[in-house]
Order: sequence, then structure tokens, then C-alpha cells
Amino acid sequence: MCALPIRKEHRELQPADMMRSFLLYKSACGLAVRTMTDYRKILEHFFAAFPDALDFPRERTMEYLAGYSNPTSFNIRFAYLKVFWDWTTAEGYFRGERYPLDGIRKKRPRGRIVQVPESDLKRLLQQPKRSTFAGFRDFVLMSLQLDTAIRPGEALQIMPEDFSPHRKEIEIRAEVSKTRVPRIVPLSPVTSKDVERLLSMHHPLWKDAPIFCTEVGGRLKMESYAGYVKKYAAAAKVKVTPYALRHCAAILMLRGGVSAFTLAAIMGHSDLSMTKRYLAITGKDTHREHSAAGVMRMLSDEEQPPARVRKV
Repeated sequence: MCALPIRKEHRELQPADMMRSFLLYKSACGLAVRTMTDYRKILEHFFAAFPDALDFPRERTMEYLAGYSNPTSFNIRFAYLKVFWDWTTAEGYFRGERYPLDGIRKKRPRGRIVQVPESDLKRLLQQPKRSTFAGFRDFVLMSLQLDTAIRPGEALQIMPEDFSPHRKEIEIRAEVSKTRVPRIVPLSPVTSKDVERLLSMHHPLWKDAPIFCTEVGGRLKMESYAGYVKKYAAAAKVKVTPYALRHCAAILMLRGGVSAFTLAAIMGHSDLSMTKRYLAITGKDTHREHSAAGVMRMLSDEEQPPARVRKV
């Protein structure tokens, strides 16, 4: 016989109490630090705007989501709130009469993937001052992203022991991977050599420093790296962000002949749905280049009419 769960009212619990318990639960599930930070920010923003959301969950959730017309912004908040309300329901904390997201669906993303011409990317890589540790670090980090399409948040957590110069690859550990699935990322000989050189520039006392660390061996924050890329992009007159470099790398790989399945494995996609967005872009390249080649134009009778028969 299966015991029924005890449904608790917990009317005295406030948003801060609920968030504390929820975040403790997600931390125990092994979520990445960045994901935990995102959960905290979104929930704090939600309850700051609607302090009575626990008593009117559906009404306040709809009001909150109605403020985001951009599909990406909407979907992120939809996903995080869904996990939160699912948890409150499972734990017996839910006070509403109807599920907050009942009948509401995610919006179709516009599918905007940043494309940057190769000439612009080359100009971007020329901006860091490679004679300094910080400049060379930024150059190698951007090069690594363009070589492997690694997520910037994952790259900043790579430790020296994750790098294999002999096999020319980097291991993305499960605790570092956004999807919590480990993977191996292959490196080009040039990138592998640059990573080796960067490690040789580390101070011997930097025992626990990640490969891409600060000038004193500390952890380089995502905000700091984004600021450096913004500075280099402005100097090169290129519109690009750390995450956009991942997009650029994916497109370049597909154009270079990498299969969609291999790209999905390298990028750490849980399925091919995201990879197909890159395929759609490179598919346009295929049509354009096929049209430019004009093979059938060269073979068709219309373009090359047969020689006239000379009358005698």
C-alpha cells in the first residue's frame, strides 16, 4: 500500500523562506554555480515585484511573464519559474487553486545566431597585447572558443589537469558542463600549443589556478572576460560577445565539413534541436554557393545552344 504525502499549508512561510529551501534543494541536485545564481536572481526579481505571489501564484506569474515580449527573455523566466512551481507542488507548499503555467507555452525563439565575417574575427584576435600575461590569456581564450565552440562559462573553469597536450584535447568535466554531461573537446595543434605556452606562464605558487586565471592566479569572472571582449571588439569595430564566439565557431565548423552529429558532441548539445539552427544558416550557404556554381547552367541547352546545322 502506498502512503499518501501529507499536504502542508505552510501559510506562514514567506518568499525568502521558500527561496532558501528551493535553492538548497537545487544545490543538492548539483547545479552549476552560474545556474544557481540565475535562479536566485530571477526568483528575487519575481518576488520583489510581486510579494504576494505565493498566495496568488497564477495571477502574479502571468503578470510577470507578460512583461517580457522577447522570446528568449520570456522562455528563460518561464523555465525557471516552472521548475520552482513544480517543486512547491511536489513539496506540498503550493497555495493556489490552479497551476500557474497551465495553458501557457514557451514562445518560439527568433533563432538569431550571430555571424561574424572571418576577416572581422581575425581583426578581433589581433587586439590583445600578447606580450603581457593578461593579453595573451585573452587571445588564447578567444582562440579556444573559436576552435572548439566551448561555452565561455565552461572555458573559465578548465583546470590544468583537464588539458592533455599529447592528445590535443580538453576534458569538460560533468561539474563544469552546463548539461552536467562530461565531454572531450579536440584542439587544433595551434591552440594546443598556445594553451601549453599560457600554462608555462603560470607562477609556480598558483597551485589551484584554472588555465585562464587572473594576473595573480585567481579565478577570472565571466563579467570581467565579457568586459575584455567588449573592449577588443570596440577596438576592432566588431559586434561580438563571448557567447557569440561560440556561434561563430559552430558555423565555421559546419562550413569546414564537420557533421551535425560531431558538432553536437563537441558543443555539448543534449539533442540536435539546437544544432539544427546552425544547420539552417549553413544551409543558406549551400543554396547560395550551389547557385553561384551554376553547374546546370553550364550543362543546359539554354545556356549552351547546339551549333547550327549549316545548310548546303
